[in-house]
Amino acid sequence: MFVTKNLYQNDDAWAKTVLGHSTDNTTIGGWGCLLTSCTMMLNGVGYNETPTTVNEKMKNAGGFQGAFFIPSMLPYIWPNCGYRDMQPCEASPAPIADIDAAVAAGKPVILQVDWNKQAGIQTHFVLVKEKKGDDYSLYDPYKYGGDAPGKDVLLTTRYKYNGAKLASEISAVLWFNAYSTTPPEPPVKIAVPADKFILFVQEDDLSLRGDPSPSGYLWKRMLLGTELICLEDKAKAKSKLGVQGQWIQVQDPKGDQGYVAAWYVADQKAAPAAAAPTISAPKPGAAPVPVAAPKPGAAPAPTPVPPGALALYPTEELSFRSQPVVSAETLIRRVPATEQLISLEAAKETIAKVGVQNQWIKVRDASKKEGYVAAWYVKYAGGSTAVTSAAAAAPAATSGPTKVKTTVELVSLRKEPVVSDASLIKRVPLNYEFTITEAGGEAKIGANDKWIKVKDATNEGYVAAWFVSR
Repeated sequence: MFVTKNLYQNDDAWAKTVLGHSTDNTTIGGWGCLLTSCTMMLNGVGYNETPTTVNEKMKNAGGFQGAFFIPSMLPYIWPNCGYRDMQPCEASPAPIADIDAAVAAGKPVILQVDWNKQAGIQTHFVLVKEKKGDDYSLYDPYKYGGDAPGKDVLLTTRYKYNGAKLASEISAVLWFNAYSTTPPEPPVKIAVPADKFILFVQEDDLSLRGDPSPSGYLWKRMLLGTELICLEDKAKAKSKLGVQGQWIQVQDPKGDQGYVAAWYVADQKAAPAAAAPTISAPKPGAAPVPVAAPKPGAAPAPTPVPPGALALYPTEELSFRSQPVVSAETLIRRVPATEQLISLEAAKETIAKVGVQNQWIKVRDASKKEGYVAAWYVKYAGGSTAVTSAAAAAPAATSGPTKVKTTVELVSLRKEPVVSDASLIKRVPLNYEFTITEAGGEAKIGANDKWIKVKDATNEGYVAAWFVSR
């Protein structure tokens, strides 16, 4: 059970407040369901906020683009709220078992639901309170007639336009972790050894914690390449380097001391990738492209993907850079895990890099800016983390129609060979079988820039040739 106080976006105290940086008077009362759900979530993990204060703090920290709320920015303002991911499930059953486990553990979970009976998903966000039988009791941020903080609101009783079952009513899940918000006493300073043993951060956003544990108080986050002074015996620290579950006490360049995960530091600085031509950074003040944060209302769709191109999503919030080099100078902005990126490299090259350490991919973000992202922090939009391209095959002698199987999870079957929300028929799992229905389609299997017309038992459409094999 997650315990907090119910707040309402349409409360008179803030209902008419302009949401984020809206230029068309979009208000918290009309579109602030995600903002208000996150406010309740923050209060449940120990903070003391209102939709007004969260609105202002997020505005000041770049947590909005226009009126769009960016949940991945929350940890940079409230460091002990951990944003994990947004998991879409409009085209697949919601992960009920995972939601149940998180709620049972007292973790906050925000769900996207459909708030009215019009065609399509009219997005609205709610915070889960607890499991009630086969349903979820909610903290609903929108106050309907008769609602009150003590009234039990059940998800499938109020939001029942897609079958009135949890698996079909939930169209996305926002996952969070929550840590203690009470900082410990500042650590007693340890003298720096005369024979300094220097360590280097090997990943962006490495945490400096108050205790040698993932649940230790988070003092700060550090960039890849940051120099740290080891405060432990050199031989002992060396034996821990790169070892999962081990921690090392260190001091950062500002003199702050704490513990870092030993498997994310090394005694040699990581070699930077080769530099590339500089790409213009956004104008000062530009904010990341966000996750839509509506109440009753439609969210914007991802940018259509050109035929043959690959759409990617970050596996977690990651850096969008002007060059494939990790430094403060190359950082354009942070990209949330929910933002679609389009690879600007050949599909064959992209496929070979996705999920691979020390590789970079040139991409276009949702605002059409170009830059680079670490390939080991992205996945295919279909949900796979890495795949080897299937070799294009010549037609084999066969006595019947050619069958193909998908090579990654959640491959899209589309009405036409264009990646867009409008063309999507459905998504299918790994090893799902289709029958090729076009003449010469066999010759396209595995090609990185082709589409194949196929059918299954219920639908006919197109699949990306690079995601199927015999």
